[in-house]
Amino acid sequence: MDAGLLTETQLRSALAEQRKWGGRLGLTLVQMRFVDESSMVHALSRQLAIPTVELDDLAPSSSALQALRVDIAERYTVFPTTVDSATKLLTVATADPTNVESLQELAFHTGQRIQVVVAAASSIERAIRRHYHGEITSATATPLAFGMEEETFELAPPSGALELTPTARPATTSTPPAPVRESELLQRVEGLTQQVTDLERMVAQQARSLRAMLELLEKRGLVTRDDYLAKVR
Repeated sequence: MDAGLLTETQLRSALAEQRKWGGRLGLTLVQMRFVDESSMVHALSRQLAIPTVELDDLAPSSSALQALRVDIAERYTVFPTTVDSATKLLTVATADPTNVESLQELAFHTGQRIQVVVAAASSIERAIRRHYHGEITSATATPLAFGMEEETFELAPPSGALELTPTARPATTSTPPAPVRESELLQRVEGLTQQVTDLERMVAQQARSLRAMLELLEKRGLVTRDDYLAKVR
């Protein structure tokens, strides 16, 4: 609100939604599209004086990954960035640095002192899938990801308003194709990007539900993790 990114009315609506469904307030604000993830991350960074990290560009060391088990990383939605074995200091990226209770539990599970940096929840989930599970992930939606051919565009000659003219395919008739305005193109890209973000969030939630069910079945002795992995391979 101090940064002018959120109104009091929006905050009250998000708090009502949080009371109804639970979860973190920051995630609720993002899901209701009152604030985007990037703005939320930078607002938290400024407010708490905690640095941010771009996980899509980060290559963590093997020792950092070994310091934090994948099931713990997924349970708390955190990702290890660095570890100092001499001082037993593990730095993790989190979207909720104010959750002191979870960070204390994380310190207990890892046997390390915990230092935090701030990152978007979606980038943490991508980093977990990429570095722990070997998945190929991308933060940017492309037409090829939707099975579409990508058109290329070049600037038309100056004629007042800026327009972009498709040149991927030659026109079959003498009538020139209708120009595509840059604003329309940006709207399409933003729409596709939002669809991919929503899909990633839904898949991550389904994966967490599946892991919880597997852990419950394991505790009751109905299935073993090796049997499950052998079945899905």
